[in-house]
Amino acid sequence: MYYQIKGLVLNSKISGEADKTVSIYTYEWGKIAAIVPSAKKIAAKLNGATEPLTESEFMIYQSHPSMRPKITGAQILNNYTKTKTAFKNNLYALYAAEISDKLLPFNSPNIKKYQLLSRIWQALGECKNCRRAVAAFTLRFLSLSGYAFKDYISQGNMSIDRESADALNKIANCSADDLDEMIFDDEKICGSVEDYLLNYIKKPAAAVFIKKMKLKNFL
Repeated sequence: MYYQIKGLVLNSKISGEADKTVSIYTYEWGKIAAIVPSAKKIAAKLNGATEPLTESEFMIYQSHPSMRPKITGAQILNNYTKTKTAFKNNLYALYAAEISDKLLPFNSPNIKKYQLLSRIWQALGECKNCRRAVAAFTLRFLSLSGYAFKDYISQGNMSIDRESADALNKIANCSADDLDEMIFDDEKICGSVEDYLLNYIKKPAAAVFIKKMKLKNFL
């Protein structure tokens, strides 16, 4: 059967000589893994619409629920161009995508998570402090996944001073523009969020790469 759905492309990898497998967080079905036939060919029409950090509308064929779906057509809805064309912003958007991919269960749609991920990709095209924006996203995404940081602290799992607790509460509820204007120790606050995240997932590859870029003064 054929289905028309929209989704945010989280990850892609080569599958066979010309195909690729994509991880997509769809609005209707939640996270799925789908095959994109011949997507790696130079002239492939599906290639751009199935690249990470892209929101597209997909035509999907699935012969049986137990079979992996195949993407037969796609149209880009949002390419997040401003985010993709800035090196640092693009890296942090990929970081947010990887966090989502690791935390999201398959076939479990959540409109709030979908909208949150779409907003952070959009916001990263405008905000100045990408690390703060992704830290705020991480706190909200973890909370929607049932892992609220404030509950973790209140249960005595982490010792944190009142000033830091207030800063964490603020960034969890601020827009990207407001985050740029806030004054706090980024290493202490954002570092706490990044360390907390590791309770639930392995360290994202994007985070490792960002750290290397910082050490080399490229970011």
